[in-house]
Amino acid sequence: MGSKERLVVIGGVAAGMSAASSAKRLKPDMEAVVYEKDFYISYGLCSVPYYISGVVKQFEDLISLPPDAALARGIEVKTCTEVLAIDTAAKTLRVKGPGTDGESITPYDKLIIATGGLPIKPPLADIDLAHIFTIRTLDDGLAIRKYIDHGNARKAIIVGGGYIGMEMCESFRKRGLEVAVVEKTDRVLGTMNAEITAIVEAKIELEGVTFYPNTTVLGFTGNNDAVCGVVTDRGELEADLVLLAVGSKPNSNLARDAGIELAPNGAIRVDEYLRTSAPDVFAAGDCAEAIHLVTGKKTYIPLGTTANKQGRIAGENAAGLNKAFEGIVGTAVTKVFDLEVARTGLSAIEAEMEGLCFITSTIKGRSRSSAYPAGKIITVSYIVEQDTGRLLGAQMVGEEGVAHRIDTLAACLHAKMTVADVARLDLAYAPPFASVWDPILIAANVAAKEVLKVK
Repeated sequence: MGSKERLVVIGGVAAGMSAASSAKRLKPDMEAVVYEKDFYISYGLCSVPYYISGVVKQFEDLISLPPDAALARGIEVKTCTEVLAIDTAAKTLRVKGPGTDGESITPYDKLIIATGGLPIKPPLADIDLAHIFTIRTLDDGLAIRKYIDHGNARKAIIVGGGYIGMEMCESFRKRGLEVAVVEKTDRVLGTMNAEITAIVEAKIELEGVTFYPNTTVLGFTGNNDAVCGVVTDRGELEADLVLLAVGSKPNSNLARDAGIELAPNGAIRVDEYLRTSAPDVFAAGDCAEAIHLVTGKKTYIPLGTTANKQGRIAGENAAGLNKAFEGIVGTAVTKVFDLEVARTGLSAIEAEMEGLCFITSTIKGRSRSSAYPAGKIITVSYIVEQDTGRLLGAQMVGEEGVAHRIDTLAACLHAKMTVADVARLDLAYAPPFASVWDPILIAANVAAKEVLKVK
């Protein structure tokens, strides 16, 4: 293997490039090689909806670190190169190069698996027809925008009402398409509280989006190998563009085939140092699990923020440190037209699934002082443990002031605070930015009173 210690990273997007970069910063003389099966590396997947809508003009703006810039950091990136197998006993990889390049065997001293997630594609009739898309890579975004740019798309059906589905409502409407969302459950945004999702549903319908809740997709119909309809249990919907946005799953088959332990949900099992069950093999990002700090249990919540943090720690540990990744609380925010929608911690549905005794408390506050013009209504919903008053989760929706307020409540979850603790926080006040009683504090005071009522 030579005198240099060799780090190999499988996957060149968020977690993978963070891992390689942090390892090289800590140990500059370490050889670092990244294998990425696609052409592009280190891009912002969360910005792809805004590229499709035209808010982001050039896809190059989504790329934070091209291969030549990575090479300047001492990281060799091999794009269009797929890792086919891992031999943990021999500490080698079987790799297929681009074009006509054949397979080869390459060694590693330390390995980081950062293979990301895969879009869920249900086994439905004619799901492989042309113009049925998913969004998990930059290539997916390029293909969708190219199709819309050609002017052939008129009616879009979004299958799934999660974060991506809601963001793409706005993207497609900005491009002038008719849009409908088909969701098999009774609400958008998955397990979020009904008090929040009802506001989002009203908003998308106001913006011209048709919403079909409690509707199951059975398959698709085509014309000349291109999609022309979505078959549901409530009838067929006409479409010339379909977006499958029903969630993602860990891309962990490579690890599984190597005998590396997986969780029941398919994510790669890791300890607090992001080590897998195989010696000198780490995993990070959307392929790996993480500890949920509210429940104390392992979970799978694929988010770009988690991927970057896990990647950094996995790289540092592969370079010789012993740093722990403490966990997550599932903080997320999304933009749905001019609404900001955010959550952290558990929803009521999730708290019930955990068998927790809890109350839900919801209030409406203002983003600014009532005397200051242009303030907006913010709806805040808390999930609180009944006996202890501990904050278990929070959700918000409003036209402004939501995205950063949720971060305060994420910090409260990290600190395991009660709503009485939250109510005592010394938060900043000035009329252009908040009311003297911030919605966070109002919600905490109301929830604390509700806790006392049930004791």
